[in-house]
Amino acid sequence: MGIFQRIIQQCVNDKPVVEIARYFQITRQRVYQFINPFRESGEYPVLRQSGRKPQAIDDRAEELILATYQSNNIGPIHLEKKIEETHGIHIPHNRIYRVLLNHGLVEINMKKRQQRKYVRYEHTHSMSMGQGDWKEFELEGSKKWLITFMDDSSRLITCYGVFDSPTTENTLTVLNQGFQM
Repeated sequence: MGIFQRIIQQCVNDKPVVEIARYFQITRQRVYQFINPFRESGEYPVLRQSGRKPQAIDDRAEELILATYQSNNIGPIHLEKKIEETHGIHIPHNRIYRVLLNHGLVEINMKKRQQRKYVRYEHTHSMSMGQGDWKEFELEGSKKWLITFMDDSSRLITCYGVFDSPTTENTLTVLNQGFQM
């Protein structure tokens, strides 16, 4: 049983949408996107492929790409610029890359194809590192500066101050107050 069927089955069994969304770790709106078409037609929804449909590459553009590559032996980004300079035609480098790949003229770089993991720069122990920043805002018709310092691990704002200007002296004043706590 697929995920759509399981979500719809939960709804048919009168389970609240909030609980279904929490269990499957999706939004309530996404649950309704599955449930509503099923209620209307009685059939399980079919999802479209996400993203744009790739555009077909016409033969003339493909010949131009290959000819320019053979004469210059440069990569897709530089080919994009070269073709635009010499022929006045803009062909996106992604499309140029696809043509070169189909003809075996470039290799797939697996490091670039791997999904990059989201990296949070935060320390594991509280109060082992902090972050600070200035922000300008308007208060009662006059410009003020806010400085905040935050613990990198817990994301707790440890100290802050509001000043007329962002100076080193004001920064040190707030930091000293924060260290005294």
